[in-house]
Amino acid sequence: MRSIFVRLLLSFFLTILLTGLISGLVMFSLSRRSVDSFRHTFQRQLQQSIARAVVLMGQAAYVMRQYQGDGAFVRYIDEIDDSMRTQLSLRIGTTLLPSRPELDEDILARLQTADLDHHPYIEDDGRQLIVAQRLRSSEGVDYVVIGLHRIGPPPGMEGLGPPPGFNGPRPPPRELTDNRPMPPPRPAVEPERSFRWSLLGKDRDIRQFVVLPVAGLICYLLARSFAAPLAHLRRISRQIAAGDLTARIGTSLGKPGNEIGDLARDFDHMAERMEGLVNGQKRLLLDISHELRSPLARLNLALDLAKNRFNAEEDPHLARIGRESERLTALIGQLLSLTRSEGFVIDGETPQLPLDELIVEVIGDVDFETRGRGRGVEMRAVAPLVVVGSRELLRQAIENVVRNGAYYTPVNTRVEVELSSAYEHGASWAVIRVRDHGSGVPEEKMSQLTEPFFRVAEAR
Repeated sequence: MRSIFVRLLLSFFLTILLTGLISGLVMFSLSRRSVDSFRHTFQRQLQQSIARAVVLMGQAAYVMRQYQGDGAFVRYIDEIDDSMRTQLSLRIGTTLLPSRPELDEDILARLQTADLDHHPYIEDDGRQLIVAQRLRSSEGVDYVVIGLHRIGPPPGMEGLGPPPGFNGPRPPPRELTDNRPMPPPRPAVEPERSFRWSLLGKDRDIRQFVVLPVAGLICYLLARSFAAPLAHLRRISRQIAAGDLTARIGTSLGKPGNEIGDLARDFDHMAERMEGLVNGQKRLLLDISHELRSPLARLNLALDLAKNRFNAEEDPHLARIGRESERLTALIGQLLSLTRSEGFVIDGETPQLPLDELIVEVIGDVDFETRGRGRGVEMRAVAPLVVVGSRELLRQAIENVVRNGAYYTPVNTRVEVELSSAYEHGASWAVIRVRDHGSGVPEEKMSQLTEPFFRVAEAR
């Protein structure tokens, strides 16, 4: 996964997914905490309200027994038990009233050690709420009010309770509260409204089906906005590497202040400086070549005059001067050709030339020169192809390769040349293959073969 576009896309997408997941977990945790806290507070307040009611009913029961007797006291206790689902008892000294039904010994044992003086004692054992508090009458008599409030639905209503897992209150069934008829059922919701309602958030699967593609599209656009300028920068750099020093990015990647736009402007500045240096080097080579040709021409003229004046045609020293002068002249000619080739631009006025005829001409010249040394050049296959370019520059390039192969191929072998066409990357290409039988070029030197004046043998 080397592509920066893919890495950015996955990074943004995973970030959005993790952020949504963490946010959902946090919101779920907070909502559960809020519900649990509300439930705990509500339950505590409800227990305190029941405890206050039990204490008040205990006070009323004590006053009723004191002024109306035990009969009225028992009837009041029974009525409380039936209507309030609370078993109410009074303990005066060591006497427990009423004596029936008896209280659990474990409850009495816990109440013996509990603090009943300052606030009601409240205990929820899952089946019933135990309430107890010590009170003092107007006559100064201490007594303890004990109430056992039963928890759960009344007898006969167990099957009418809320569904499992429901913790909130539910209103009682209508037929148990009054005799009014039940309202008719509502008609079913239309499919379109149901789908719209689900799409707005009631159906989790549909919500995820909508959210994930939207998140993916946003991540794709973000990643592309970062990767597209880099791809454009890469295309321009390839054009410059291919020799087009005039290629520029311009202001298409952003205004000043944008990091990628600033990088593009720095890149253009670098390309402009590099183009100036390369063009300056080409002009320097061209100027030096022109300047050197004049003294070399005068030197050759003076050499010929010296030979004629002193009748020294066979003088070895003057012959050596003549050969070195010819080499300098050829070298300067190569410099001029290199400068012209690098500055050559193909445009609409560039002529077309038959490449097959040019190659046959080059092969004939090189074969004529090398045939006497036991070597030669032959044409294996040739396709009639027409190209656009400079005839002289193409001849020099092809002849350089063919002549080099003929120089290094062993004796009694021939250099084989083929010309064919190929279609690649949406364009037609002319393919020239030159094969000799020499030792070849080392692999590490292959990339340097296109450099001007490069030689594999460094000693030369």
